[in-house]
Amino acid sequence: MKPEIKFDVKKTIKYWLEGAEYDIEVADTMFEGGKYPYALFMSHLALEKLLKSLVVEATGNHAPYTHSLPLLAEKTSLNIPKKTKKDLARFMEFHFEARYPNDQMKFYKKCSKAFASRNLRKIKEVFEWLKKQ
Repeated sequence: MKPEIKFDVKKTIKYWLEGAEYDIEVADTMFEGGKYPYALFMSHLALEKLLKSLVVEATGNHAPYTHSLPLLAEKTSLNIPKKTKKDLARFMEFHFEARYPNDQMKFYKKCSKAFASRNLRKIKEVFEWLKKQ
């Protein structure tokens, strides 16, 4: 019989928050280096980790194994505005299309400096709103 491992809610929240902060900084570095698809991918990852910290805080349990921002948002105790929910759904593009080879080139062509800048700014607005909750 395996010994039961105690789940440390505060430690887990801290883990997700630190990861989110690190990843948003990496997104900035990628953007500054002209790696726009990866800047958006990392910003998606930062939002995912931030949402996971909020899920742990709300439920006292581990966050689900998912990359879905809308699903994670649903599992928090937050009253998230409809527009923000739509943004989270739209940001999913930066996770899937940036990673799978068939869509990668199409995404890379779409991912100009202006496109990345506009979306990174939007992601950071949602990121900061979530942090304040």
